[in-house]
Amino acid sequence: MYLGLSIENSVINAAILNDGGDFVWQDSHSLDHDKMSDLLENCGYLVANAAKAHPALSQSIAVSAQGGFIGQPSPPDGLKCLAGADLKANLQASLGRAIALASPGQALALYESRFGAAKDSAVACALYLDNHVFGGVTFGQKLWRGANRTVGAWGHTPLAWPVPHELDGRDCWCGRNGCLDCFLSLGGLETEYHNITQTRLDIKAIAAAADASDLVASSVLQVLDDRIGRTTAMIINMFDPDVIILGGRLAGLDRLYQNVPRKWPGYLLVERNETKLQKANQDAFTLAKGTACLATDPAI
Repeated sequence: MYLGLSIENSVINAAILNDGGDFVWQDSHSLDHDKMSDLLENCGYLVANAAKAHPALSQSIAVSAQGGFIGQPSPPDGLKCLAGADLKANLQASLGRAIALASPGQALALYESRFGAAKDSAVACALYLDNHVFGGVTFGQKLWRGANRTVGAWGHTPLAWPVPHELDGRDCWCGRNGCLDCFLSLGGLETEYHNITQTRLDIKAIAAAADASDLVASSVLQVLDDRIGRTTAMIINMFDPDVIILGGRLAGLDRLYQNVPRKWPGYLLVERNETKLQKANQDAFTLAKGTACLATDPAI
C-alpha cells in the first residue's frame, strides 16, 4: 500500500495505491493556518488515518508541493511556511518515514502515464497550468526526475520565440525575468487582461466575456493560445513525446485543444507531427494519486 499526499494552498489531499494498481482510499484535510506546525500536524493526521485504514502501508511516502524544496524559491502567493523551509526534512522528522518530494507537474505526469491519457505512451510530457507553471516527463510510465529532481521546471525557462513586447517588464518571483510562469499562469493571464482594461477578472469571467464576444477577452485568450502553442512546440522539439497533457485550471479551457496544435507547424522541426495534445483528469485527487504512484518507486 502506497500513500501520496498533495499539499495545496488550503488543503492536503491523500490517496493510497495498492499493489494491484487500484486506488483504495482517499481523504483530505483543510489547512486552517499557514504554519509549518499546522502543516505537519495535518499531514500526520492523514498518515495516521491511512495507516489505520490500511495497516500494510509502506514506510515511504511521496508528497507533491509547490514549495519547500531546499535551495529553490517558493511562490510568494503559496504557503508562507514553505518559504525557505526544507519540507522533506521537516516531514521526515515529524512522520518518522522516508519522504520523496515532487512538483505538481511531476505528479500529474506520473498519474497520467499510469492511469490517464498517456498510459499507452512511451514518452509523455505534462504541463500543469494553474497559479504557477510546472511540468513533468515520463518514459515508459516511469517518471524522469534528473540528478537535481527538477525535470519539468519549465515555469522558469524563457518563453519560446518571444515577440519584442514580451521581453519587457516580466519580472518573475524566482528573481529572473521573462519566465513562462509570468505568461502561462492564472496570474499572468489575469494581469494581461487587467493591464489592458484596468479591470480585475478571474479566468472564468474572462472566458465568459470572450464567449460573449468581448474583443479584449478574446484577444487575451488568443495570445494565450499562441504562447501555449510556442511552449508545447518547444517541448515537442526537445522530447518528441507521444502526448502532451495539460492540467490545472487553465487546462479547463476547451479552446486550447483545437487552437494550440494549429500553432505548431510554424515552430516544429518536422512537417508531419504525431504528438497529441490531451486534457488531464480533472479529479481533485489526481495529484495525490500521482504522488502515490511515485511512492511505489523503490529508488525514492
